[in-house]
Amino acid sequence: MDKNQVFQEMKKYYGQTGKIMDPHVFQSQFSGTVSAQEATLGILMFDQYLDSEVRRHGATG
Repeated sequence: MDKNQVFQEMKKYYGQTGKIMDPHVFQSQFSGTVSAQEATLGILMFDQYLDSEVRRHGATG
């Protein structure tokens, strides 16, 4: 699994639940399937995506 797959899974989870993936969910879903570096890059990509969503739509919650 690479950073793009991590990003897509996190984005899909966010779209389905409206929530950011809990660290325990993240670990259970990705443990052993992705390197720490790829996981970190995927998380950073998701963080940038969230920032752009907030700028586009305003903060919610």
